Amino acid sequence: MNTLRSLSYIFLFIALLVIELLIGVFTEFSDLEILPFLILLFYISINKFSNAYILAFFFSGIYYDLFYTSNYFGSTSAKFLSIGIIINFIKNKLNDNLFSEFLVFLLAVAIYKFEFIIYSFSFIQLTIIFLISVINYFLFKLINITLKSDVFKKSI
Repeated sequence: MNTLRSLSYIFLFIALLVIELLIGVFTEFSDLEILPFLILLFYISINKFSNAYILAFFFSGIYYDLFYTSNYFGSTSAKFLSIGIIINFIKNKLNDNLFSEFLVFLLAVAIYKFEFIIYSFSFIQLTIIFLISVINYFLFKLINITLKSDVFKKSI
C-alpha cells in the first residue's frame, strides 16, 4: 500500500510539473508565470511535509532534468528537496502570520528561480520575481482556503 501511495505521489507531481511546463509554453512571451508545482511544493512543505514525499520530489526532479534541462542529472531534484526542507525549517521557526508566510514564499520562489536570478541579475528581474511571488502566493492562499474549508461543519 505504501508503494502504491508513493507511486501515486510521483505521478501526481510529474503531472503537475508537466502542467506547469505547458502553462509556461502558452505564456512564453510573458515574464509573469503561474507555478502550480511550486505551489504544491510550498503547500506540502508547510502543511504536510513527511518522508512520503521525498521520492516524489526526487523523481519529479529527475524527470525534469532528463527531458527539459541541460543541468546535471539530479540537480533539480536537489533543488526541490532543498526548497522543501528549507521552507519547512523556516516556517517552523517563524511566527504564524501572513507577512512571514509571504516572505517564506518569496524565498521559495527565489530558490525555485535561482538560475533566472543568477544569469540576468538586475532590478527588473528582482521585480519580476517579486510579482511572480505575489501572484502565486495569492493562488496558494486561495487553494489553502479551499482545502481547509469543511462543507459539512458549516451551518446554513
